[in-house]
Amino acid sequence: MKNQKLIALVFIFTIFKHPNAESVELNQITGEKVYDVWAEEVPIMGHLAVAKDGSVLVFKERRDQKLIEVKRSEDAGKTWSDPITVGKRVKIDADMSDDGRYKGEHVGWSELANVTVDENTGDIMVFAGSLKPAEILYRSRDNGKSWGKEKIEIQPDKNGWLATTYCCDPGITIRQGKHKGRLLMPSQVFVGEINKNGSRTYLNKGKDRKFFAKRYSNALYSDDGGSTWFPSNPFPILGTSEPGLIELNDGSIYYNARTHIRTGNKIVGKSINGGKTWINSRQDDELFDGPPDEYGCKGAILRLPFKDKDIILFSGPGRRDKRDDITVQVSFDGGKSWPVKRIIKKGPGNYTWMAAGRNGTISEGFIYLLSNKDWMARFNLAWLMEKYKNNLK
Repeated sequence: MKNQKLIALVFIFTIFKHPNAESVELNQITGEKVYDVWAEEVPIMGHLAVAKDGSVLVFKERRDQKLIEVKRSEDAGKTWSDPITVGKRVKIDADMSDDGRYKGEHVGWSELANVTVDENTGDIMVFAGSLKPAEILYRSRDNGKSWGKEKIEIQPDKNGWLATTYCCDPGITIRQGKHKGRLLMPSQVFVGEINKNGSRTYLNKGKDRKFFAKRYSNALYSDDGGSTWFPSNPFPILGTSEPGLIELNDGSIYYNARTHIRTGNKIVGKSINGGKTWINSRQDDELFDGPPDEYGCKGAILRLPFKDKDIILFSGPGRRDKRDDITVQVSFDGGKSWPVKRIIKKGPGNYTWMAAGRNGTISEGFIYLLSNKDWMARFNLAWLMEKYKNNLK
């Protein structure tokens, strides 16, 4: 632990003592600590986003009412609006019950999938899907206050399968380089059976999980504002799912995925061509992927909004025997090492989503984390780094 704290402090001095470091950024390490946790019902799947005006949005799926809804906070998470309907669930030709676990409203209907903020326009897009995508999205042009439904087109990948953003992290807008302005979403393919007539059956856990090793992750990208989506090449390591991605300061795309076929840690890699292909795929020995008998767990990946610094957060279960004790780890070098680790909340945690506040708004400096075990947290980097800063004294 002492070595980890020393490494963390070296990174802090290196990135924040630079002559060009902004005082507001340094204050996020040395300023007042913020940490709050509260009960937040998440019936099944949730999602988080921060609109361009700094409003914090919490998305939920109401299966009993066949709809997706959102709550908004305009004061950085202190108070919340009544639920706003984003859109109704739609019928979809995919059966999440193929392993016998799911019944009723879970079968044959779209689920809450990806949420992406288009940094070019400020539009917020909510996608629908399950084992395969529903080719619709719900779009808000007023920071989440009202919503409209649109048809979209998603192209099959080179193997003929359609990728879905169900259970994946939020999408991003590429900030620099040849593909600046491109929308890029993490996605996954539920590989199943190709039938005699050429149709495809997308499978969850049916057939005694024999298709788990064939599942794979990828990404969907759009260069027309979200109307048409094209798939990347499959991520090189098969058996991965529920990915997240972020853009690093050098323009590369960092990729982080759950695995379904082996015990251990997260699978990571990167893209240097705007999310079309993937290189340097490997297991990250520092990022725990959930209890071995649970074949991993969806985590969350987040890049904090510093201009020239790759400060990345990863959230996931901290215990080795169950999906409990949600823990956030911090990297200061683009995901090469993770010297900072802190438990956000002990007890049940499971799936998590994260979002960062917007610079220049009331949400600036805050980090938001949602767990589908019915709780939510708000904290900042000063609180996350508290134990490491104390070594300076």
